[in-house]
Amino acid sequence: MAAGRVAGYGIATWAGLEEEAFTVRELLALAAEAAGGQHHHLVAVQLLVSLVMMTPIVQALHGRGPLPAAAGAGLRVMASAPLHGGELPGLVDQELADLIRPGLTPHRRAYSRSRHAQE
Repeated sequence: MAAGRVAGYGIATWAGLEEEAFTVRELLALAAEAAGGQHHHLVAVQLLVSLVMMTPIVQALHGRGPLPAAAGAGLRVMASAPLHGGELPGLVDQELADLIRPGLTPHRRAYSRSRHAQE
């Protein structure tokens, strides 16, 4: 905050973008409207992305959805809940862990994949 002005802010949503209650384009239009038509300070979007909730990842692989839309608009994108509230390690069994990378325990595999998804 320089001279009492907000340098930037972000929007966090777990369902709004996935359920198409709004789009990144609509968020940008609302930000501009809130700024009185002046340059807005919306700089980031945070949304639910995990190996359990893969919709944003699948969409991005096909060049659509909120991830490429936000990145294309110059917004920072942050993933929320990469371990899906602690559920992910319990969903990865030894067979799946060995298929992904032999020798890792399911918990290490789940953590390793989620950690890399955040980078």
